[in-house]
Amino acid sequence: MSEPEKVKCAVHGWQAETFVCQHIWNSLSTGVPVGFHWSAESMSEHPDAWCSSCEEARREAGGGWTPAVEEKLNVKLLCGACYEHAKRICLNGQKDTL
Repeated sequence: MSEPEKVKCAVHGWQAETFVCQHIWNSLSTGVPVGFHWSAESMSEHPDAWCSSCEEARREAGGGWTPAVEEKLNVKLLCGACYEHAKRICLNGQKDTL
């Protein structure tokens, strides 16, 4: 498995880059849990993740990533530490400080 690309976060410095849907990204500022889904097939430490609403849209589209589903995702870039923070919010409802 190759090393992930790095991104410079204003809060955490250089971290692994990760990708999440806009709803998970937004949960970092709202603290509202929205669910946290990822592919069970991914071997990544921080697999691409999407919320329950995007998962429902994907299922309704037959399980694929159609253009309409991808538009709903509106993928956002996070650093690995922000990803873990968002994951805690979305899975556990824990709003902790960055």
